[in-house]
Parts: sequence; C-alpha cells; structure tokens
Amino acid sequence: MHGEPTPPDSNPRQHWALAILCLLRERPMHPYEMRRLMALRHKDERLELKPGSLYNAAEWLAKQALIAVSGSGRQGQRPKRTTYRITPAGEAILGTWLTEMLARPQRDASSFSVALDHLLYISPPAADSALERRRAALTGTIADMKAAIKTLRPRIGRINLIEVEHDLALARAELGWIGTVLDDLRRGRLQWNTEEILKTVRPPANEPSASEDPASLRRTARPRRSIKSRSTPA
Repeated sequence: MHGEPTPPDSNPRQHWALAILCLLRERPMHPYEMRRLMALRHKDERLELKPGSLYNAAEWLAKQALIAVSGSGRQGQRPKRTTYRITPAGEAILGTWLTEMLARPQRDASSFSVALDHLLYISPPAADSALERRRAALTGTIADMKAAIKTLRPRIGRINLIEVEHDLALARAELGWIGTVLDDLRRGRLQWNTEEILKTVRPPANEPSASEDPASLRRTARPRRSIKSRSTPA
C-alpha cells in the first residue's frame, strides 16, 4: 500500500470504498452481490450509483491492499465474477475511517450520514469516543460562528450573514442530537455487538440468489427514506 489512503470525507469515491469494506467484513463476495445487498438494505441511498462506481472502488481498494481476490468463477452462461475478501489492513482502515468521519465535522454533511449508516461496524465505545470528539469540535465551531455574527452584523448587516445563521442553527441542532446519543450510549439505552449482528446478516441457504435484480428486491424491502444525503462518486 502506497501511503495512508485518503479519508473518505475528503474523497467522495471512498464512500463507496467504505461501504465495500463493511460488506466484506461479513464475508467474501463479488461486486454484483455487494450491489444487490446494498440495494436490499438501502445502503446505496446515500451513494449515487454511476456506472462502474462500485467496481472502480473495488479495484482501488485492491490496489491499496485493503481487499484481496479470494477466487473467481462463473455459473452457467453468466459472466465470470471475481470474489474479494477484506485484508487485515482493510479491517484496520475501516475502523479508522469510520471514527474520523464521525469525529470531524465537514461542510459536506454526507460523510457524517454515510458513517452513521455504517455505525454498527465499530464498537459502542469507539462510537462514543468519536462522537465526543465531534461534540467538542462542534462546540468550538458554534462559538466561532456566534462571535463572527456578533462582530460582523453591525458592519455588514444580517442579510450578508444569513447563511452563517443557517449553519449555526444546523450545528446547534446536531450538537443537541449528539448529546442525546452519547447519553443513550452511556446509560446503556443504545448498545450493539458487531460480531453478533454480522452473524445474523450472513445469509442462510435460502437467501435470494445473487442473480436477482436489485430493483425487484427493493420493492419487497422497507420503504425508502424520504430525505437522502448523497455524495457524488468520482
């Protein structure tokens, strides 16, 4: 691996890479199966799927030695498919990426949404630590915005600071929500066991085959979210 891979919050393509690493934590699989499971679980709703996005992300991860080929084959007349597995380096970077995406506020809110969508892949203590870091950062950001409004409003008028007011309102709302989540984590009202959850999502023998159309699976799954945060992959 050539240097440390760029954190997903500064490279939208890596939102897809993060999703692939999370899926491969469950078991080895090929990209078509990954796409099918993302559609079934609605994980793709925060990631705009363009032709080749998932395959390009898988190739990038392989070049970084975060995933590796574990086999290839074909069934009947279907195209040959390459199966990937996560590497130890991939497992390590997955935890790093998730905690950094949770901990560091960014102007692009989609990274935080993507991280929350995959929160179960890190432990509750790791999530607690990352969210506490985010709360501290947000507290500082809010103080800076309040000071800027107080100083600049008499000079340039409220209309020239209206977007800062909006950012301040969003930051305050997020800060309050993070406080609630942290309280729930520390009081035991929000808990999970990653390995136990992964056992339950690994498919039994009668799970729909990977040949099924993701669109048809989506019709039988839960309703779509009405509000989506999307990133645009490279």
